[in-house]
Amino acid sequence: MEHENLIMARKDRGLTQKEMADLLAMEQTTYSKKERGISRIREEEWAQFSKILGKDIDDLKSKDQISINNINFGHSIYLKIIETIIRYNQKLEEENFLLKEQLKKQIKN
Repeated sequence: MEHENLIMARKDRGLTQKEMADLLAMEQTTYSKKERGISRIREEEWAQFSKILGKDIDDLKSKDQISINNINFGHSIYLKIIETIIRYNQKLEEENFLLKEQLKKQIKN
């Protein structure tokens, strides 16, 4: 998936991919992969893009790239699902820890 907002902002500033990559101290091919959605863009890179392009990070990100904290779901069901998944994951981590402790005790005996 291309990062259309990022591409448009770069072009609006009159920068080529090579010029943008140079400002970011990365190879043009690396930057190109990030723009095309082939390589993940880390949050600190979004901050660099924002500074160079003079745009807010959220304006550069596509709607589906905005972090969950910034999304207005409109329906609380999505938040409930995410909260349930987080609780379930925490429960699995706790159970995994307990099983590891039991295994350690068995090995000692």
